[in-house]
Amino acid sequence: MIRELEASGRRDPNVLAILTVETFYRPRGLRLLEYLGWLALTLLRSDRARKISVGPGQLQVVHWQDLGLIDSDGFSIERCARVRDVEANYEACRRYLSRHDLLAERDPKVLTCAYTGSDRAGYSSMLAEARGVLSAGAL
Repeated sequence: MIRELEASGRRDPNVLAILTVETFYRPRGLRLLEYLGWLALTLLRSDRARKISVGPGQLQVVHWQDLGLIDSDGFSIERCARVRDVEANYEACRRYLSRHDLLAERDPKVLTCAYTGSDRAGYSSMLAEARGVLSAGAL
């Protein structure tokens, strides 16, 4: 996934590092359950559908909508395809970091707090390691 993004000119180190770490924490099987949860919450007309995190970048549905990448917080096949798309996830993560003036942030702890909502030592450590590997071109 990362090499595909880099080959298409998408090379922001913070975005790529976050996508790398999020992919580790949320393998495909768990993401499938999240999409099903999004569908169920939409069918139940629950406000919680907005708060579910989806896609390889694990952004909440409300952020996808606020960033202009989907038109509604309700589940649809089209929206699900959009949040599953790797390039769309890169763009969503890039826009999210840009909105919070974090594209150039070097401190993994600051990025972790802003992206996940809390200080998570393991996440920060993996983020720093992913940035180092990406910088070295060893991924």
